[in-house]
Amino acid sequence: MFYEPSTRTSASFDAAMQRLGGRTVVINTDHSSTKKGETLADTVRTLECYGDAIVLRHPDPDSAATAARATQIPIINGGNGS
Repeated sequence: MFYEPSTRTSASFDAAMQRLGGRTVVINTDHSSTKKGETLADTVRTLECYGDAIVLRHPDPDSAATAARATQIPIINGGNGS
């Protein structure tokens, strides 16, 4: 889930997963419940029902740790902070 724009990082993770035989589900934060105030913890708890890992790119430096505490599946840090 990418809260910040990123062409190279998102494409790299997507391509890597496909090369390994996996599939990805792209979540556009512009059309997600985060726009209605859903917390990061609530979002990753929902998304863990749909996949085996979450790639997260978020502006908060603590976002990967926050997400990891909220879910039982791996959180892959795709970039956090500035």
